[in-house]
Amino acid sequence: MIIVKLKKIEIMITREEYLKALDIVEAYHEQLNLSGVRRSLSWEDLQAGRKIIFDKVMSKYLTEGKEYTVTRVDTDWKEWYNSWFEITDDRGKKKSLRKHAKGYLVRMA
Repeated sequence: MIIVKLKKIEIMITREEYLKALDIVEAYHEQLNLSGVRRSLSWEDLQAGRKIIFDKVMSKYLTEGKEYTVTRVDTDWKEWYNSWFEITDDRGKKKSLRKHAKGYLVRMA
């Protein structure tokens, strides 16, 4: 028997019940880790066509919280810290930014 204390209440569960609950939790974690279930949202995996959202901007031609489509990414994106990517700003003009541009906070959508 396993004793679980919840706010001054003791609940006794059997070992079988505990193992069944553990199996459910493990199955849930496996679902989260399936590559087909969720796509990578790593900044290192940025590619042309992906959507990004700016949480902080230093340009009057970009809007915080708005989704932008990446139009170009340098071929050395994963290898070089100062690689560039390109989007189209609110005026319809191309805007190039470095991977780690100061004053900008960006995330994958």
